[in-house]
Amino acid sequence: MIKFIVVGKSKNVVVAVLQAIRSFSREKAVVIGDEETTMLRWSALCKQQVTLSFDGKSDEAFVAAVNNVLAQAPEAILIPADCEGIRMVNRMREHLKIDITPIPDLQTLNMFDDKSQFDQFCRRHALPVPLTRRFQDKHELDYDALAAEFGVPFVLKPINQAGSLGVVIIRSRAQYEETVVGEGKYPYSPILAQQYIDGADIDISLLAIRGRLSAFAIQQVDGASIQFLANPQLERIAAKLCEVSGFHGVMHIDARRERGTGRMFLIESNPRFWATLTASVWCGINFVAESIRETPRPNGPLRLVSGSASTRHPLMRPAAWGGLVKDGSEQGRLLRAIAFDLPGIGHLLKELPQRALKRRRPGVPNGAVPAVRKAK
Repeated sequence: MIKFIVVGKSKNVVVAVLQAIRSFSREKAVVIGDEETTMLRWSALCKQQVTLSFDGKSDEAFVAAVNNVLAQAPEAILIPADCEGIRMVNRMREHLKIDITPIPDLQTLNMFDDKSQFDQFCRRHALPVPLTRRFQDKHELDYDALAAEFGVPFVLKPINQAGSLGVVIIRSRAQYEETVVGEGKYPYSPILAQQYIDGADIDISLLAIRGRLSAFAIQQVDGASIQFLANPQLERIAAKLCEVSGFHGVMHIDARRERGTGRMFLIESNPRFWATLTASVWCGINFVAESIRETPRPNGPLRLVSGSASTRHPLMRPAAWGGLVKDGSEQGRLLRAIAFDLPGIGHLLKELPQRALKRRRPGVPNGAVPAVRKAK
């Protein structure tokens, strides 16, 4: 039986949402995406895949596709997975007669999805961010001026890309000239130049309901695992950000903890689900399920501040084999959704040569190079 409609362009994010759904439900999902998600029509987690354009040209077809599902499954729930899916739902919301998981309005979405606007919003509300300047393109950059203002190293990144695409840490003039200067090099625009925060990446994933923090998980990548930990400072910052913006929905925020001082700096936000979503599912918070339930939290948000989730494929972890066969819990269903479905098999085929290569490299521990994508 169909119970869920998942909307989004990003295959990695849509797959993570499907896997999270399977952990708490055996109901099928329909995926509405573009060509990148076409292969999901062969996934055991997907009842049907509908290919549409997300540029506005297929908006009426999107409404028709949702209505077709509702005719078969009147209790279906619509889950916008990524920013393009949220934009489509916002454009056509008045035509949709279906329950929709919490999503930000279009103005808020665009503000948090744009690195420059996010930086300006944080400054207006005294939220800690690195020193940042915006440039229309690389021709406006001057190495000496940037080095004087930000120090070396400093960071260059496009304002509208995801997955760390285009992010460069400039450590010298020679590197700047090699990677940025010249035709065909660094094609992105507009660009942010940003102070480099010497320290460690630390991220927070959250669900907010009309500006109030409902659930959150604070995480760090550690080799081939994701570790969940407590950080009251980052929790307070995230709660304030949700409150002053009235944020409604899920979001993943990249932050840095400064070495020596422990001060937190917000780097960028992703106002949608994220590719490492299943790590928090494994450790105790399923943000998809929480979005559907919208459980009131009068005593404060649901917190995930401990636990560890491996990023390796379950078949590459002998300790997980028993759970694949015998575990009937949400963790066991999640393991099987990751291990045996088509996207998981594709991940395994990529991981096998990586593991073989690491074993051939002398002096590199087996777990030193994580098989995990940045949570974007």
